[in-house]
Amino acid sequence: MLAAVAATAVVAAPDQVAAEAAGLQPQQMFVLAGQSNMAGYGQPLTLAAPTSPRLLAWGAQGWQVASDPLPGPEEKTGVGPGMIFGLQVAKRQPGLTIGLVQCAVGGSPIADWQPGAPQSWYQACLARAKAALSAGGRLAGLLFLQGESDAYTPATASGWLSGFRSMKAAFRRDLPGRWPLLLGQIGALDPTKYRAQQQVRDAQAAAAAEDPTIRLVRTLDLPTDGTHFTVPAYRVIGARFATAWWRWRTAP
Repeated sequence: MLAAVAATAVVAAPDQVAAEAAGLQPQQMFVLAGQSNMAGYGQPLTLAAPTSPRLLAWGAQGWQVASDPLPGPEEKTGVGPGMIFGLQVAKRQPGLTIGLVQCAVGGSPIADWQPGAPQSWYQACLARAKAALSAGGRLAGLLFLQGESDAYTPATASGWLSGFRSMKAAFRRDLPGRWPLLLGQIGALDPTKYRAQQQVRDAQAAAAAEDPTIRLVRTLDLPTDGTHFTVPAYRVIGARFATAWWRWRTAP
């Protein structure tokens, strides 16, 4: 299955893509939040997904053609799940342009995703999302892949669910529209370092079970280096996020 998700679009020359994307705005916008596995640490970049003029990313100068690494708070990232997600969502909707707003920050625990936190990545993400929305488009979903930094001990893991509930309520309050929250479950981590990883995965499953607007995306079967996924795994995760969103979108 890993090899089957290798490419979902025809590769175009960079200058052609830039020309075709000039002046375009997305009709649907997705916020990507969480920590390093959402930002994407996959290498080398030669394995990155192809670009498409129908897939844009929010950067310092506004909307631009999306490519790995997606522009966001972190400067040193690599291949992640966002590109394949966006390409597959665009492929399912031929008439639409898709926009991605990358907010993920490596090493951020759920405490840093609270509106009132001293180091509030929630507030930073909200500001990016609102800036992108002001340039056009409609929020169609929020992807969240986080929890590794809460999986070190039972004590750190015990606060994940309440922290997630608080963050979710704030996003629902502060971002417009009816949209799903696609929740990525953390993968297979180094057991000597992340002693409470199953506790976090159980909390994530509980979060999805209690809210019908959440779709859980499982990753436990995919390869990692003990912390980060491989490039083929990121591709599968992106595809799973896209399938989860499409099933929500087309549900009766």
